[in-house]
Amino acid sequence: MNKMYKRVMALLMALTMILSLAACGTPADTDETDAPKTQAPADNQTEASAAETDAPTDAQEFDPRSVCEGVTLTIAVAEDEEVSTWDDNLMTKMIEEELGVELQFEAYASADFLDKINVMVNGGDELPDMIWASGTGSFGNSYLNWAAEEAIIPLNEFYENPDYAKYVNIGSEKAGEDIPSLLANAEGKIYAVPKYFPSPTDTVAQKMWINTEYAKAVGFDEIPTTIEGFYELCKAFKAAGDVNGNGLDDEVCFTGRGDNLRWFNYLMSAFAYAWDDYYLDVTDGNLSFAYTSDEWKEGLKYIKKFMDEGLIDTTALTNDKNAYNAIVMDNEVVVLADLGYYAQMPMTSTDEKNTVRLMYDYVPALAGPNKVGEAYYKPAIAQAGGVITADCENPLAAFLVMDFMCSEVMSISNRYGVQGVNWDYWEDADASLLPEGRTLEMYKGRLASEYPEPIMIPYNDGKFWNTGEPRDTSYMQAGPAISTAERYWSIAVLSDTSTESTKLSTDWNTRYVNSIFDTLAEIPDEHVTRLPMTTDETEDAGKIQTTLDNYVKESIGAFLTGQWDIDTYWDTYLAELDKIGIDEALAIYQTAYDRTK
Repeated sequence: MNKMYKRVMALLMALTMILSLAACGTPADTDETDAPKTQAPADNQTEASAAETDAPTDAQEFDPRSVCEGVTLTIAVAEDEEVSTWDDNLMTKMIEEELGVELQFEAYASADFLDKINVMVNGGDELPDMIWASGTGSFGNSYLNWAAEEAIIPLNEFYENPDYAKYVNIGSEKAGEDIPSLLANAEGKIYAVPKYFPSPTDTVAQKMWINTEYAKAVGFDEIPTTIEGFYELCKAFKAAGDVNGNGLDDEVCFTGRGDNLRWFNYLMSAFAYAWDDYYLDVTDGNLSFAYTSDEWKEGLKYIKKFMDEGLIDTTALTNDKNAYNAIVMDNEVVVLADLGYYAQMPMTSTDEKNTVRLMYDYVPALAGPNKVGEAYYKPAIAQAGGVITADCENPLAAFLVMDFMCSEVMSISNRYGVQGVNWDYWEDADASLLPEGRTLEMYKGRLASEYPEPIMIPYNDGKFWNTGEPRDTSYMQAGPAISTAERYWSIAVLSDTSTESTKLSTDWNTRYVNSIFDTLAEIPDEHVTRLPMTTDETEDAGKIQTTLDNYVKESIGAFLTGQWDIDTYWDTYLAELDKIGIDEALAIYQTAYDRTK
């Protein structure tokens, strides 16, 4: 059966299904989505099973097996060296037992997985029923191109039925987010079942860490909270010279990378919020580019003082990753302040590394002269975990499989392995499965702490996740899944201090978790999370944005090094932004941002 014929048949069956649903009193599709309806049974289904795919009445509880029983579904996945089998995987068996469905996997080499799918889509080849994102990657925007080619189907109607989207809805409620809406395109169509892994660590990943011992050594007993206070600390540190007593004037106040201007963004955010990828700021729902504001101009003058006085070396504008690491990971060099957290310091032992880490404390955000501190904030973005192709003859069954994948137990198992072997809920925890030297008391002390209550305990996550050995107990996060922040807190901090090594680890982890809470209190009230744009908008904005990005980065270097005088050249700089098309780009982004409302 060729691809075009199948899609025509899908449309005809969809129309039949609409009429059937309307007759049963189920609301028809709204005007928001004019996509073909996809709940129609396959041609080879019996009349009885076809009738069972109708939405349940108030008197009967919906049973997914009524749709999935006996259905065979094929799934395209990327090979994973840590997944020994897909067809006989524990996850597969759990799905098949729960839903009565049979899953058959088609695994393609991970290196060219997307290329393979793209070739199939562009060539009009028949596709497997579902395509799942790999555990270590995502589709990016590729799946939207598949949608444009009508190779995958929109899923809005399935999401609108609470029986069909049962576990996605539960996950959304726990996360406090309408997760499917985070995947909606500019027309409001949703083509994927999510892969959603919120991480408090990633959400507020960038924050200042200051060496408190050396700050005290130059007369600063308190961590600075303002931009001026930080400047004064750096001046005192620079003037003190050989703070670490090694006979060399090798101390570094503050440095950074030219290919990742997080050091600049941190300081500038005390004047104008600079953490957005495009430097977009939001006030009362209205977008603007931070780098056109008077506040940005004042921030440049402030940061230039650091350059002029040698408090930040100008190599921070040009360092690549290797040059930066050579400075901040040198055991002999003292770095007063950094936007990292010294997790990679090349100490001889973990204990020595933690000892050095504990010399540093965090500063969530510095306050500017006319602005409270606003911290880095990148909330979790829902990614496409799986899509249903237009060649799927049982799309509702495919959706129910992926919805079940988003249940709490399946999502945890996909990441941590077998319940009762690799992990358990707290009430079922088994001390004999913990790593040597660990006790439940080390972990359960967390339950009475100030942190959110954890929901589960991984027995030995490092042994499960990082061995590189193939196994048949997990998809290693391939396909759809919904996690919650509560799972994160399950492994964030230990509480036992019975050994010096554990105490060091606990003290550092506690400090780091505290930094997350404090930084979350400093996030901006309004922020840009996503900008759902049409294909034309994406293309039009992209042409302008690349030139804007290059020019703004050039301007930062030119202003800070004195190549361009800030007051004299400011109007010329703004005029050049106008020529590039900044107003056109902003109008596109504003339209896209308004869609998220």
